[in-house]
Amino acid sequence: MLKDRARAAFDRAEKHLPGEDLAPARRRLEEIRQGFETRLRVALVGRVSSGKSTLVNALLEEERVPTGVTELTFHVTRLRRAERESLTVHYRDGRPSRRRGVDEFRELVVQAHHDPARQAELRAVDWLDLDLPSAALARFDLVDTPGLDSWLGEDSARTLRFLGRTGADVAEATVAHASRADALVLVFASGLAESEERLLEDVTGAGLRRVEPLTAVGALTKVEYFWPYCADPMAEGRRIADRLMHHSGGHRTMFELVPVAGQLATGATAGTAQDVADLTELAQVTPSLLATRVSRGPYFVSRDYADLPVPPRRREALFRRYGGYGIVLACDLVREGLTDRDELLGELRRRSGVEHLRELLLEHFGNRATAVKLDRAVHEAHALPALAAADADAWVRWRLEEAAEEVTRLRLTEHVFQELTLLRRIYDGSLACTPDEVAEVLRVTGEKGDAPAQRLGSAENSGTDTLVRTALRRQAYWAGVDLDVARGPEVAEAARTVRRSYDLLLDRIQGAREERKEP
Repeated sequence: MLKDRARAAFDRAEKHLPGEDLAPARRRLEEIRQGFETRLRVALVGRVSSGKSTLVNALLEEERVPTGVTELTFHVTRLRRAERESLTVHYRDGRPSRRRGVDEFRELVVQAHHDPARQAELRAVDWLDLDLPSAALARFDLVDTPGLDSWLGEDSARTLRFLGRTGADVAEATVAHASRADALVLVFASGLAESEERLLEDVTGAGLRRVEPLTAVGALTKVEYFWPYCADPMAEGRRIADRLMHHSGGHRTMFELVPVAGQLATGATAGTAQDVADLTELAQVTPSLLATRVSRGPYFVSRDYADLPVPPRRREALFRRYGGYGIVLACDLVREGLTDRDELLGELRRRSGVEHLRELLLEHFGNRATAVKLDRAVHEAHALPALAAADADAWVRWRLEEAAEEVTRLRLTEHVFQELTLLRRIYDGSLACTPDEVAEVLRVTGEKGDAPAQRLGSAENSGTDTLVRTALRRQAYWAGVDLDVARGPEVAEAARTVRRSYDLLLDRIQGAREERKEP
C-alpha cells in the first residue's frame, strides 16, 4: 500500500540522521511524518464576517461554532471527531493547554468583561480544539479561521481591543493555520468587495501557501441575501461563481466554486414541526403578497397583519432561522405539495448548496487524502537540507541530503505523483482533452472513490470479469490517444499516465481475485 511504502521511506530517512548535531533535522522529519499520518485537515479561509462559521455549522448539520462578531469568532478553532465532546484551549504565553467544557469557556468570555484575571486568560488564548461526536467529521478535520483582514469594522475592532489583539494578528493566525492545513475552502461573500475581481484578490493575495485546484475549492456564501433583489438568489450566485471561475481567473485557484445559502442550511437542519406548521399556514397567502410582507423585514416580524395567519412572535422565529428567502422558498415548496416535515426541510438543505459542497469535500479531498498529504510531505522533506547551519561540515550536509532524498524519491517511484501532475495540467487548462476524457481522468485517479468499481465508473456489485473488461476497454482507448499524432505530445504523455493507472487498477483487481480464490 502507498501508506506503507511512504512509512518505509520515512524510516529510511530517519536512519540518515544520527547524533546530536542532526537532532533538529530528526524533529523536523518527525513533524513532517506526523503531518502525513494525521487525518486530513481542511481549513476554511476568508475575510472576517464572510460566513465561515455559519458554513461550518451547516456542514456539521448542527450549531456548534459561534457566529457573528463575538470574542469566540476571533480564535482559530480546529474541529475533530471524537466519541465525546470536549474543548482544549491552547495558550500563547507558554502556559500548558487546558481542557474545558464548552459552556465553561463561554462563561469565561462573559466573566472576562468584569474580571481582569479572566480577561488576561482570554487574551492569552492561541487556538481551540473542539472535539465532537459528529459523523460530518468522519473523513477530515475542519479548521475554522477568524479572517484575513488587517483592517476591520468598528464592531470587530472593538472586540479585538478587548482581546488585546489587532487585525494583523488575526490575519497572521489565519494564514499560519491555513498554511498548515492540507486543503482549503476559500470562502467568499459577495457583499464584502466592490467587484468580483477584488473578491478573488482578497483571498488569493493573502500569502497562503500553494493555493491550487488540487487542494482548494470555494464557497460563495450569503447568497440568500441577494433576495428580494433577485427572485432566484441561487441562480444569481451561480452567475457570480461562473464569472469568478471563468472570467476572473478563479479556475487557476479553485477546483469549483459553490454558491451556498448558509443560513437556509442551518435553519433547515434545526427546523421544528412548529416551523413547518407555520410555513404551511403562510403558504396559504398569495405568493406576491407574502413576498412583499417578508421583504419588509422588521415590519414582517413585528406588525400585526390581518392578511398573515401566523402571529408576529412566530414570524420572528421563522425569520431568524430561515431568513426572508428561506421563508418564501419554503412556502413555494409547500404549495408544490411538500408538506412532510422531513421532506420539506431536506429539500431546503438541498437547495441551500451545502449538501453539494459537502459531497465535493468528500470526493475532491477525502477520496485523495493519502495522495494530497504525501504530496505535501514530499514537498516539505525537500527542504530538509536547508536546516544545515552556515558553518555545517560536509558530513552533516550529506546526511541531510540523503534523508531528504529517501522521501523525495517517492516522486519518481510512486505513480500517484504522475497522476497529480496530470490533474494539475487538466486544472490549469494546458491539456486539450474532451469533457468526457477529463471526467474519466478524475474518476480513474480517485475523485469518486478508491474502489476499482468507483475508479471505473461501474456498478458497485460488478463482478471481476466485468471490471477487467471495462479496464481493458478504457486502456485500449487511451492507447489510441497515445498513438494519435494529431493530439500532440502533451496529450500523448497524459494518455500514457492514464494507461499506467489502468495497469495498476488491473493488478489490484487480479490481486483481489486471487485472495478470493476465484477461477
